[in-house]
Amino acid sequence: MNPKKEANVRIKKLRESIEHHRYLYHVLDREEISQAALDSLKKELRDLERVYPEFITGDSPSQRVAGAPLKEFVKVRHKFAQWSFNDIFSPEEAREFDERTKRFLKKETGQIIFPTYVCELKIDGLKVVFEYEKGIFKRGTTRGDGATGEDVTLNVKTIESLPLALIEPASLTVEGEVWMRKSTLQILNKERVKQGLEVFANSRNLAAGSIRQLDPKIAATRRLETFIYDLDEIDTGLPETQSEELKLLSKLGFKVNPHHIHAQNIKEVISFWEKWQKKAPGEDYHIDGIVIKVNERHLQELLGYTGKAPRFAVAFKFPAEEATTVLESIQVQVGRTGAITPVAHLRPVRIAGSKVMRATLHNLDEINRLEVKVGDTVLLRKAGDVIPEIFGVMKELRSGKEKKFKMPEHCPVCGTKLVREKNLSGFSVAYYCPSKTCPAKHRESFVHFVGRKALNIDGLGEKIIYEFLDIGLIERIPDVFKLKKEDIEGLPGFGEKSAENLVRSINIARKVSLSRFIYALGIRHVGEETARDLAEYFGAVDKFINAREGELINIDGVGEKSAESVVLYLKDERNKKLIKDLIKELHIERVEKKRGGSLAGKTFVITGTLSSLSREEASSLIRANGGTVTSSVSPKTSYVVAGENPGSKFNDAKKLGVKILEENEFIRILKI
Repeated sequence: MNPKKEANVRIKKLRESIEHHRYLYHVLDREEISQAALDSLKKELRDLERVYPEFITGDSPSQRVAGAPLKEFVKVRHKFAQWSFNDIFSPEEAREFDERTKRFLKKETGQIIFPTYVCELKIDGLKVVFEYEKGIFKRGTTRGDGATGEDVTLNVKTIESLPLALIEPASLTVEGEVWMRKSTLQILNKERVKQGLEVFANSRNLAAGSIRQLDPKIAATRRLETFIYDLDEIDTGLPETQSEELKLLSKLGFKVNPHHIHAQNIKEVISFWEKWQKKAPGEDYHIDGIVIKVNERHLQELLGYTGKAPRFAVAFKFPAEEATTVLESIQVQVGRTGAITPVAHLRPVRIAGSKVMRATLHNLDEINRLEVKVGDTVLLRKAGDVIPEIFGVMKELRSGKEKKFKMPEHCPVCGTKLVREKNLSGFSVAYYCPSKTCPAKHRESFVHFVGRKALNIDGLGEKIIYEFLDIGLIERIPDVFKLKKEDIEGLPGFGEKSAENLVRSINIARKVSLSRFIYALGIRHVGEETARDLAEYFGAVDKFINAREGELINIDGVGEKSAESVVLYLKDERNKKLIKDLIKELHIERVEKKRGGSLAGKTFVITGTLSSLSREEASSLIRANGGTVTSSVSPKTSYVVAGENPGSKFNDAKKLGVKILEENEFIRILKI
């Protein structure tokens, strides 16, 4: 079939599909695909009819008239880790979160606990951490990588809604969102049109860009706003609940979003989410979901964190912006561990203001589940508004020429026969390249090693790594630390200053924590959390490299697969040489063990008012001597330290038979 005939067939099918979904939505009040996806189909139809106007008919839907990281900022180490929330997208996932929370609490306490939740709107802006000293604004810092951000104090000081002096002289650290009104964006864009300038795409990107301007005068003209939603520390003591925390923030003079509720159960949470899914477009700021937090602080502390996010909170996102496009081909890529990932190459389409040309298909099982074929029109969204993913196929648009994807038998890079590992239920879903010398695995290992969560070498991204490898400037990871300014200067994209900056970044990265170093090695089944557990157990790199499987498997947080993987990695002669050579180039910091240790293995709960020291001081002393402090009493609690007016925790300790220490007994234990 020639292109013109193919276009005619495609146009007819698009018209039928658009009319079908238009009827469902506007006549029957039903929706099978989002309006964003329907708009995408309409755009494709208009584009085709523009090329082939002879196929335009009077009843065509087209005829219906209807309305870079800046190095100039000072880097700041956060006093408190700035976590990201895990995302959920459906009521089913919300109920799963609720059940998971309850199971964890029961496991920790031996009791059935029904937490309540606070629901807050998730504002689509830029997260900033604000510090105050004795009530006076001191510093504003971007989230950055969660551990280190950029000092943007001068810019955030231009935001009128941010108090420079609090109502009370408290010293504290708060977190909030910097955002811009939709109406402000419209006004700014009208001015830019008058000046013949390109308009800004969206208010979120503009807010983030404004905060990162070197000239504070520019930020001042952008009329930015803030909502403050979290309190990291305060010298007067943290409130017992999240709802009380929001009241306190408002009392101190911060702008707090008024649309939040204290939900007694997950049913009320889902109802709030559904309500705001409808109301969000009517607000003058972008809302991309709600945040669910366990209300009770002692339960938050008991739930704690995974390696990536808090267990006590999630972001309950609204349905992501969607679009349709054609899947033109499926190619596979090889990761650093050898995992083979199918990648969809798409006809370019815009989602949430950015052009999308590729999307992950995860694995062969996912392709089969979706029943997706090359040539299909697919439904596409950004999972968590970040990673594009295919979540559906519009089978009614098939022409019959679509082709089923077949996983290659051999690695596309080195030609080694691919394998599938066995698990308890049979073969795993993933295919792997088992070759130890696969060039693709080598390249991806390089990228992983210098990446943000590993050595974090600023300015040495994937593209530059590939270029340096291609020209032979580097061959092995340790070669990175031998690079000199004269090696880099003159290469594409590098002048004298940029070469100096890269060498400086490399030298800064020579000092690295043991946990980051272990993670950077890219050992299979060893993520950030496992790397941290290994670092805390071994303390020094020389002890880690002599680890034995029997020893590893007994470390809290290290599973059987991880232990086996570490041992296999450390036995490999190439890996031994790699670590040996890296040790020569790096200063790998030892993990400092807690001072003392007389309270090692003991868990304390402090309740009531102590006369000789504050709760914070008591907690610090316990931790300094190797003990652990928690906020709720459970069968695992070793001691409850009871001051004056101890409250319910005192009664909980009695019921569970936990030993109760009066203040003088506690002081005596500390001096053991």
